[in-house]
Amino acid sequence: MSSSNNSPARRRGNDRILTIDWSLLWRRARNRVGQLITSLRHRVGRTEYIPPAWMQRFRLTWFRMGLMILAAFVFTQKQVDFTVSVGKEGFAAGHPMGRHMAAKQEGSTPRATNTMSMMPGLGSSTSSPAEAWSIDKLDERAVRSYISRFERVAQGEEKKFSIPAPAKMALAILLSDAGQSVAAKKDNNHFSLSSGARYFDNAWMNWRAHSEYIQRNFPQLADESVNYQQWLAALAKTNYSADRKLVSKLTDIIERYQLERL
Repeated sequence: MSSSNNSPARRRGNDRILTIDWSLLWRRARNRVGQLITSLRHRVGRTEYIPPAWMQRFRLTWFRMGLMILAAFVFTQKQVDFTVSVGKEGFAAGHPMGRHMAAKQEGSTPRATNTMSMMPGLGSSTSSPAEAWSIDKLDERAVRSYISRFERVAQGEEKKFSIPAPAKMALAILLSDAGQSVAAKKDNNHFSLSSGARYFDNAWMNWRAHSEYIQRNFPQLADESVNYQQWLAALAKTNYSADRKLVSKLTDIIERYQLERL
């Protein structure tokens, strides 16, 4: 007759349960890190920094280097106009219209301007006859790059001023030679604006100034319901430009570079 044994099995003498006191481990690690930081501070406090030989030669300190870096940053971010005019006109520096004021002072007495003269080369009756324009003279690579750069700007101006983006972009390409003209590169003037400031801090400011000029002088063009063909047809009936082929030129640019997608 067999009997059942219900008593628990005995543990072997080598069996142990591993327990970790995490709070004790954390305290020791924290104390060790604190000792390292204290030792590092002590070393830094007792160590005298000796600049490299080239810094000693030019007597540069970290403070002076910081000032030089700050000055370089400021001058790269903000264009500073500096004009010196010799003679009775004296000295002009830091004027926002410095270079243009000097050019104006060298010329004869200013002539009266009308609305047509706002767009030199398009509406000025005193400009010299220009050679025949052809869309093939545009640098296609420059035009593609220009469109990519300003397409969002043109769309934003359309939403705010109701100037169709294709027409606005075509005007900019025509008047600035796709950003390659002297006025565009030197003065950020992409629309040949000559009223008020000819120099703009950036191209976007010129785009906005042109939209405001259209809104102010040709309010009849502010119609959100028209497409770019209707807008150009309405533009041709204004005195915006004396160039009778302006609309034809703009249409050629729009069709060649598929600006209707804007």
